[in-house]
Amino acid sequence: MRVLLEDGFSVEKGTGIGRYTLNLANELGKHTGVTVLNPLAPGTLAKVRPVSVRRILYTAWLETGFQARLAKLGPDIVHFTNHQVARARKSQARYVVTIHDLTAWKLPGALPSLYGRYVRTAISRAVKISDLVLCPSDSIKNEVIEHFSLDKEKVRTAWNMDPHLPEVPAQRQEELFRHLSVRLGLRKPFLLFVGTLEHRKNVTTLIEAFAKIADTYDLQLVMAGRPGYGFPKIRAVMERQACRTRCVMTGFLDDEGLAVLYQLAELFVYPSHYEGFGIPLVEAMGFGLPIVASRIPSTEEVARDTAIYYENPLDADALAQAIADLITHPDRKEDLARRAKTRAADFTVDKILKQYLDAYQAALNAA
Repeated sequence: MRVLLEDGFSVEKGTGIGRYTLNLANELGKHTGVTVLNPLAPGTLAKVRPVSVRRILYTAWLETGFQARLAKLGPDIVHFTNHQVARARKSQARYVVTIHDLTAWKLPGALPSLYGRYVRTAISRAVKISDLVLCPSDSIKNEVIEHFSLDKEKVRTAWNMDPHLPEVPAQRQEELFRHLSVRLGLRKPFLLFVGTLEHRKNVTTLIEAFAKIADTYDLQLVMAGRPGYGFPKIRAVMERQACRTRCVMTGFLDDEGLAVLYQLAELFVYPSHYEGFGIPLVEAMGFGLPIVASRIPSTEEVARDTAIYYENPLDADALAQAIADLITHPDRKEDLARRAKTRAADFTVDKILKQYLDAYQAALNAA
């Protein structure tokens, strides 16, 4: 099976969909029955700014240069991993697309208005053109089937491919944490959030909840991730809090630095408004880290009984109470840590890879 992954420039960012695409390419490439073709678009387009112009040029390239590339490479499957799908079908390849979520419809305020319209158009086109649609969770699969009135046979669940971060040995842990402490002012104990600092992740509610308990429990809040849409508001909310010196924004961290934070944190907090899957949940579970999370469908599906949930994502009081309850009950933390390790074991690379291989084969069989 010859597979080409086309990600629409996400790989260059090194996070989110780009990381997912690279990990999927790496794991597919290890399988003896699969040849992975180059997933990267031409570097000349990748450098075009502003991004809005690049999107226009990329859309044109999908119908021209990309089609010529398909004719030359002869893939059996073209997997579009970032919702933008070519309209042209100038090869025998089957088109597969991953729809990661329906944020543009479910939470439109989480995206710039022009970009939201672009995403809605691109996804609507993608689900019509593609032979098979993949979603990272059953909850998103059901949303996609209902929203677009699709045949259930056309949509499958395939979890996000993100191999577990490696354990960092104790001596190296301390060395790295000292470095982070000097650079960022980190100290223990701390709560951990991992993800883009954007509106959809509900970081403002997290900061407001933390402000209610920071002094009582002598905590820091560590937020690991790059700024995203809505970051100025997040920064402004943080600056208004008396606990602002206890809030640490790390920016992007490499895998080793991120692993150290997971290993040393008191607990993991994930208050998102809306998620398609939630790779940080799987990473946190892999390190046996107790979780406090908003009760949304995808998070419940992924984390199950490894988390303490609160009902309304915007309820800072409820989030603060959930965190406090967990901090003050070590036996409950230990129980959740055990559950987390058990649940994380379900997300093996082999199991996830089989989901993709089965999906690709189904697309070929339907030809």
